[in-house]
This record gives sequence, structure tokens and C-alpha cells, in this order.
Amino acid sequence: MTPPVSIERCSIDSNQSNNPRLLRIYAGYRLCLSVLFVALIELQLLGNYLSQHNHRLFSIAMIGYFLTNLLAMALLYRRRWHPSETVVFAMLLVDTLAITLLIHASGDRDSALSYLLMVTVAASGVLQRSILALALAAIASFILISGALASLLSGSGSQTAVINSGIFGTLLFATAMVFIFLAKRLSLAQQLAITESRIALQLQRLNDLVINKMRTGIIVFDENYRIEQLNERASMLLGQIAEERLLSRDDNLNKIPELVAYHREWLANPRLQQPSYHAPLSNIPIQVSFSDVIGETQHDYILFLEDARTIAQHAQQLKNNSLGKLTASIAHEIRNPLGAISHAAQLLNESSLNGQQQHLVDVILRHGKRVNQLVQNVLQLSRQKTPKIEIVDINQHCLNSKVYIEESGEFSQPVIELDANKAPLEAPFDPSQLQQVITNLLTNALHHSQNKIGLPWAPEQRSPESELRRRSEIYLVFYFYSLDISAFPKPFHLQWINLRRKKRLFSKPF
Repeated sequence: MTPPVSIERCSIDSNQSNNPRLLRIYAGYRLCLSVLFVALIELQLLGNYLSQHNHRLFSIAMIGYFLTNLLAMALLYRRRWHPSETVVFAMLLVDTLAITLLIHASGDRDSALSYLLMVTVAASGVLQRSILALALAAIASFILISGALASLLSGSGSQTAVINSGIFGTLLFATAMVFIFLAKRLSLAQQLAITESRIALQLQRLNDLVINKMRTGIIVFDENYRIEQLNERASMLLGQIAEERLLSRDDNLNKIPELVAYHREWLANPRLQQPSYHAPLSNIPIQVSFSDVIGETQHDYILFLEDARTIAQHAQQLKNNSLGKLTASIAHEIRNPLGAISHAAQLLNESSLNGQQQHLVDVILRHGKRVNQLVQNVLQLSRQKTPKIEIVDINQHCLNSKVYIEESGEFSQPVIELDANKAPLEAPFDPSQLQQVITNLLTNALHHSQNKIGLPWAPEQRSPESELRRRSEIYLVFYFYSLDISAFPKPFHLQWINLRRKKRLFSKPF
């Protein structure tokens, strides 16, 4: 695996030749340099600045260099200033050869033209990989030193020129190394800036997404009440403003004077609980709160808008949770006396009893089991356990509920008739919950009847009016839904509990 540092170095080296801005600057420098020399040649002013050992060679080399620069500019423009590495190296190599040829034509190896090679080598260190930049410095140094040695061997040069060429070649290598280092630092800083800008942009998008998806409305405004940012929830809660449009960024919060008044009250007393706010075109009660954001140059404020109904629901949920825990604690405490009652009834059941006593013991045992099951249901509800769905016989559960109500003694002679001619009916349900639902429904119906007419059902000695009431029947209608829709797609519509009453009291699904 390649280390992270080497990956960064490879990416930096490969991207240096793809810097269009630096490439444009260097291409413009080459063209301006060639135009300047051509103008000096045409105006015959070159001799005032440079010596000319071979004027014809100097002119031909300069014109050729000018034409080459024009061709290179056209090629770079066609490729949108993203040439290949080979094209960049060829362009720099042409510069090196052209400058050394100009130095040879001038006949003065110590002239100012030599310093143009340092510019070319420096540009190579910025625009190319390290190895290519050092190769170009080596080529330029080799040409200069070999030319000085050739002049020394031919008798027209001196040893001092060879030494000066070697020193200048060393300077070319030093220039290449310095600019390679600077180019890497520049590329690294550039990549770091790009990465940080991408991260900042991504965080900004994530922040906007989170704020827009929040259930709380948020409005950020400055000291002049100019809105700098708000989410969709805030616009929806506040509704339309005077111009019949939703509040948006760069609007002024003064369009809603009530909120401005709330903010000024909060500035005077930050601990003050603000009253609920009702938007003019909305019936939603809004709970308002503020916070401040102190920056280096400005002071902003944040307005939080919450649906008061949601807060009330959360408070009710907390209350229900507390009641559930209290109910579970009470139900747990009921088990101890219930166990003692059930144990005493079992001991009585083992002794010799007459028929009436045995019936009473059976009632105690049966209702003890029922109370124990109710306690178990309360504990299960508080612990939020999954119901145990079974295929249950609904007729049998209705019969059990009828027996429980008759034996409870809560009502005086209740009359509950079951239609035994109906076919057996089964449904997927939790047995204990179904038993509790049916019993509660029947108990509520009996209480309702007793509150209306003073009797749970009908008296034993019936008058003609009571007989008419007896014939008027109502039906308690049940709908059972399975939690698994695929297994139980349609509701059971059961109409088999016939409750004798004066009129139809209710027929309600649950």
C-alpha cells in the first residue's frame, strides 16, 4: 500500500502541469520576450544592449523563436490551457535551446541572456514534475559547460569561462530545487484550501438540510431584524404575511410586530416566559423563544418557533409514562394480597363443602385468576411487550365475560343474551386483551343503561311498556383487525351479542 505522503506527492507532481493560470503567465512571458527581441532587431537597437558576434544567426534564431511561441500559444489555447506533460516539456526545452543559441550568437557567455535560462528552469520547477525539472536544468548546464569546453579546446576560450559555466550550472540546479520545493508547498496549500472549501460546502449543505428538516421553526436575524436564514418549518408555522406570501430570507421581521415585541421583552428580561403566538392566517398556537449569537463583527439572534400542541403532547406522554409506572407499581403490590386470597380459597376448596359453599369458592378462584390476569396485563402494558397473537374462540370469550359480569355482583340481575345459533367464529387476537375488551364494553354498556333508566337492564315483573322495551333490541358491533394485514386482510363484522334495551344506544367499532 502506498503511504499517504507519497500519494500526496504524486498528486502534486501530476497536477503541476495542469495549472492553467501559471501556464498562461509563462506563455505570455515567452511571447512578450520574443516580441521585444524582434522589435529591437527590426529597429536596429539590439546593439545598444547586447553584443552581436553573429548578427544573422541571432536574427534567425529570434524570429524562429517568435514563430514557435505563436504556434505554442495557438496549441495551448486549442487545448484550453490543459496540455499534456510532453507538450509542456517540449515548450521548455525549446526555450532552453533558443536561449543558449542566442547566447552563442551574441558571443558573450557572461551576458545577461544567461539569466533567462534561470527563468526557464524556475518555470520548469513550477510547471513540471521534479525529475523533469532537474533534467531540464541538467540539459541547460550541459549545453553551457560543453560550449565553454569546446571554446577552450579550440583556443578561443579560457578556463575562467569553463569555471563560470560550471558555477552557473550549479545555480541552475539550485534554482530548480528551490522552485520545486516552492511549487510543492504551493500545490499542497492549494489542495488543502480546495479540500477545506469542499468540506465547508458539504457542512453548509448538511446544516441547511438538518435545519430544514427540523420540527422546530428557526429564524436567524440581525440587529436590524433582517432575516438572514430560516427553515421551511418557520415559514409554514407563520403562514402568509401581508403580501400574501410566505416569509423568506432577506425579509424584515418588522412585518410581524408581535414577534418584534416579544424579542424586545426578551432583551429586557431573558428569563421571561413568552406567551403563545397565533399567526393571523393560522390557528396553530406557537411557543416563542430566543437566543443570541455573538460574533466578532455582528450580533445575531435566533428565533425558535415550536408548535404548542406538540409540546402539550410531549407533556401528556410524560404524564402517561409516569402514570404507567405508578400503575405498574400498584399492580405489583396487588399481587401479594391476591396471592393470599387465592391460596386461602384453594385451601377451602380442599375441605368438605356443601353445594353453595363450593360455588362461592369457585367464584373466588375464578375471579382471583381474572384479577391476576388483569395485573399481568397492566404489567405487560407498562413494559410494552409484544401481544401474543393466537387463534381464539370469540364465542367462548363472550361467554366468559358474561359469567364474570354476573358473578361480580356489580349489577343487579343483568340480562345478557348470547346467540348460540351462530356458527363458531375464530380470530387472531391476544386472548387476555380480547377478554378485557369484551368485558369492558359490556360493563360500560351496563353502566350507561343504569344511568339512563335506573336499572342495568329490565325488571323481572314487566309491564306492557317494559315488554315493548324488551322487544326493542340493540346490537353491540365489533371489528377485529389483525396486526398482520396480509394474514388478516378484512375485518370481522360480528353482530352476535344481543343486548335488550329500550333503544339503540351505540354501535361503535373499536
